[in-house]
Amino acid sequence: MKKLFLALALVFGTATAAFSQVVVDGVNINNLDEVQMVRMIAQERFLSNKVTIFIDYGQSINGGSRNRMEVIDPSSGDRIKFNSVMHAVNYLIANGWAYVEAMVLPSEGNASTTGGSTQYLFVRNMTR
Repeated sequence: MKKLFLALALVFGTATAAFSQVVVDGVNINNLDEVQMVRMIAQERFLSNKVTIFIDYGQSINGGSRNRMEVIDPSSGDRIKFNSVMHAVNYLIANGWAYVEAMVLPSEGNASTTGGSTQYLFVRNMTR
C-alpha cells in the first residue's frame, strides 16, 4: 500500500510541477506576481503555413532579437514549436491564462500587405 501511495504522490507531484509553467527566455512568467497581462504575437512564416509565437510580458530584450520572446519547454530547454496559433492559445489557457482579445496588425503599417501579425492579449486566470 505504501508503494502505491508513493507512486501516486510521485505522479501527482510531477503533473503539478508541469502545470503552470510558461517559460520565456528562462523565466517562468507564472511565478512573476507583477505580470498580470501578456501579449502573444503570432507571426506568419515566409512561404510556410506555420507560425512563430512570441510572448511579451514586459521583459527587456536589450537590443536582442525576438528569440528572447519565444516560449521554452522547461523540461528540455528547447523552443516549443507550436503547430498553429490555436495550439499556442490552448497552451496559454491550459497554463493559467485567460484570453481577452486579438488584434490583426498589418506588416509595415500597410493594410493591404499580407504577412502581418496577429496579437492576442491574455490575463492571469483569477480562478487558479
